[in-house]
Amino acid sequence: MRFYVPEWDDAVDADYDFEHDERSDPHRQERELNYIWDIFEKDSTPIDGVLISREQVESTTKKADRICEHGVYDDPILDIPEWLPTISDCGAWGYKSLPFPPYGNQDMLEFYETLDVSVGVTIDHLVLGSGKEKGRLYLDERALGHNIRKSDIPSAVTDAVDLMIDEWPDEWPEYVEEYEPSLRSQEEPRQFTATDFEGDVDAVLERLEDDPRAVYRQDDKQFRYDLTLDNAAEMWDLYQAGDYPFRLMVAIQGWTVESYAAAAEDVLNMGYDYLGIGGVAGSPVHEVRKIVKSVGKTVKDYERTNQTRIDTHVFGFAKSDAFETIGRSGMSSFDSASMLRSAWTGGQNYRVDGDERYDAIRVQYPAHGADISDAIETALRGRETLIALRAFAEDRSIVEALREWEAEASKTLTETITYMRNHRHDGRFNASRLRDVEAALREDFDYASKLQAYFSDDLRSRLIKLLRGDSKENPEPFAEYIELLAAARTELNRFPRMVEILEREEARADGMDAFERLWFILQDYAIWIGNEDLLEAYQELLSNRPWEDCGCPICTEHGIEVCIFRGNDRNRRRGFHNTAKFYEEFSEALPKTLILTKGSASFSNYETTEDYLASEQAQFWSEVHDLPVAEIGAFDANGVHEWWAETPRTVSFASTKTAETLEEYLGRYEELYLFNPGEDTDQTLGGSTVDVDCDIQDFDDPQELRETLLSDLGRNYAVGADFAPHKPVLSVDDGLDILIIDQCSGSKYVSDSDLMFGPEEIDASSKQEILSRPNTNGVPANKLYTGRQQESISTAVRHLRSNGHNVERYFISAGFGLVGEEEALPPYEVTFSGMSVSEIRERSAKLGIKEDLWRILDQREFDIVFFPLGKDYYKSIDIDTTVQRIQPDRIGVVFNRELVDEQYENIVSVPARTEDAKRHETIVIGLKGVYMENFARNVSDVRELDPDSISILCRYVEEDSTQAAIEKF
Repeated sequence: MRFYVPEWDDAVDADYDFEHDERSDPHRQERELNYIWDIFEKDSTPIDGVLISREQVESTTKKADRICEHGVYDDPILDIPEWLPTISDCGAWGYKSLPFPPYGNQDMLEFYETLDVSVGVTIDHLVLGSGKEKGRLYLDERALGHNIRKSDIPSAVTDAVDLMIDEWPDEWPEYVEEYEPSLRSQEEPRQFTATDFEGDVDAVLERLEDDPRAVYRQDDKQFRYDLTLDNAAEMWDLYQAGDYPFRLMVAIQGWTVESYAAAAEDVLNMGYDYLGIGGVAGSPVHEVRKIVKSVGKTVKDYERTNQTRIDTHVFGFAKSDAFETIGRSGMSSFDSASMLRSAWTGGQNYRVDGDERYDAIRVQYPAHGADISDAIETALRGRETLIALRAFAEDRSIVEALREWEAEASKTLTETITYMRNHRHDGRFNASRLRDVEAALREDFDYASKLQAYFSDDLRSRLIKLLRGDSKENPEPFAEYIELLAAARTELNRFPRMVEILEREEARADGMDAFERLWFILQDYAIWIGNEDLLEAYQELLSNRPWEDCGCPICTEHGIEVCIFRGNDRNRRRGFHNTAKFYEEFSEALPKTLILTKGSASFSNYETTEDYLASEQAQFWSEVHDLPVAEIGAFDANGVHEWWAETPRTVSFASTKTAETLEEYLGRYEELYLFNPGEDTDQTLGGSTVDVDCDIQDFDDPQELRETLLSDLGRNYAVGADFAPHKPVLSVDDGLDILIIDQCSGSKYVSDSDLMFGPEEIDASSKQEILSRPNTNGVPANKLYTGRQQESISTAVRHLRSNGHNVERYFISAGFGLVGEEEALPPYEVTFSGMSVSEIRERSAKLGIKEDLWRILDQREFDIVFFPLGKDYYKSIDIDTTVQRIQPDRIGVVFNRELVDEQYENIVSVPARTEDAKRHETIVIGLKGVYMENFARNVSDVRELDPDSISILCRYVEEDSTQAAIEKF
């Protein structure tokens, strides 16, 4: 499986001066720019490819001209290495407000060929829904503004239709006329007037029906869906008729699970072998899980029916908690920039793993247009904080570092006055562009960078403006230089502001330690800039010093600088670090896996590797063609040829060259499964010269290869006959292992003589200490809790056990955590009801409820796990995550949690609301207990169980026989 990162000009200055916050050159074209693939070595680069959207390529004319001239691999700035595959698409998010994509199919094929990308993508149009009651109205923004603005359009229109206003292209692709004959290309459209929008909404829409400045659709989502499929069909025909050097991926859109599955089926029947799921970027993880599973099932069915393989890509989505879903659903690749952009778009922007993240320390630059004194003060305060942070990270004396800076800053001002007096009329400053003057100053004046770093770029820029206008013939008053530098001296006299206090603390044996001295400065700075709400997060970061434990080249080289939120060159590097950490999680969950077999002399006789494998190694292909996660292919000395690729023109098995080829290719893989019947592994791989970290396993039997790979991927892949998500089916005949996670009740069995304990007493003492007190009797949990639900579940447990089923029951107690049904508890009064979400989670963590439950789920393989809990108790165990601990060939039962049900094939949510309670002649608070009793009575009437039938058994009402109810369902 491959992870792609979108190209959005995410580059950093290779020679950025962190000490002085200075770019290597004022002229961007003179800087050496590093992308993520330039910073990491090939074997450790935390991406597998680059996604390049046309919308981004054409963000500037200069960039578009350059990339189209050189291609993405030879572009002097991008310079993507040849070993990184590239995908290019239209960038549908960029034109989502237009009535049509602004590109034609032939145009896009030629664009992909010009860019020399590995994969091109068909033209899609994001399905945004149908808009408001009457649909969606598109208006050309160029026709608004002179006579009428968007805000002037009457509410009668804006309330009825979803307005999409954007600047339309001067020229539309030819295909647009087929759908909207009135829409014609026009460079300067006629301006709208108020009369165009007068009258009721129907009159307005009728008036705009043939207007070239407007497009109205009542069902826009269906149109976009159909247009995406129409483009796929047309582009496939054009692609087949041409001789293009790239692979073509088809993008599909949808708005429901069913519409995505139908689109997938349509494009597979067209002949596509690479499918891209679009429109899910920004969607909640539960929605993406549903869509991915549905499309994955459609693809797997097609693969198995046709003995072929289909690659599938997920656009704009990368969530570590969905790795298993995309793996088991057979996805081949995905892309996202979210990890990179998280470095500067919110909190917790330094990533260690999915659970451990930190807030980078914000050190601000002066505000744009600030008064010069304010700019200087902001720069000095920021510099003081940076000096202290670096000294702390280097285990140096903060006081010494601040005193050194104080002396250097003072010297900088003195040297600047001297330099300006002696050199302000030098010919090197005779330039019209300020950047050229800046470059000359930086090259000639040793303190130029320190001047900017200590006293702000604003101060240095004003001096540079003076230099540009200053000459012997028309001299500027030197007093203007002195005035600026005097303002800097005045501010500097107040810095370092707290060094005397810190000196006294360093001298005292019982004074502040290094962290406290840093905190003294950092706390003052954070309050000054208004970030006091981040102080707790900063304390966590500095206490744990995560940059020291990170082995990525960014943290290794730059240390604490990566954890400082300040400017592009720090923030984007932190984004590269975040991407690397995400990639580590991805590789751990879905190891880079390759399935290979050696080609034969007849390899080149076939058009594609798939043709060769299906004909010459049919048994091998039959066993591996639908496997998840892995990449599949055949090799010879010329290279590794993926299943979809053309075969080599000539075949070679020269040992040395084979070894070199494989050594280079396998460097980025963790696992190689080699189908090598009857051959020596070393000889097949070109000899013992192959030296890679990749774990190599060879097989004579392709079925054994399949089983081993699925087992290595994890138990969830190896269970049952099919690794793809599917509803499990359980046999009832031999008895079931059932786990019930019940909750405590407000109603409890308490004798008149028993003491009742509140939260303060419970939290202050252990359970055993409380039970040992006089007049305190322990009562087993299953007898202590006497609520309607609990008593019904007790009846159900007895019934199930009497019929040969093994049942374990635990209670979630807000007072004592997760307790067994026989565990003795003192009478108490503590409940999650009334607590906020954060309070529930905090108390649950203190009691170890979720961890104890996960331990039980991991240690035992229960056939069915029931969670008859209320919403507050679901929060205490993080039910959305907890259900993922249930093995995919086992069943979990929740109540009123439809979002969970929809994401996982082995989880069923049974509705238990007021209308359901009425149907069962009970009240809501007791309904889950009634359901459990129903299940216990009726399960003996069936031979097999799946999630849906469990729901039927729970909700069964004495109207029909159980079997009839299931058949009716």
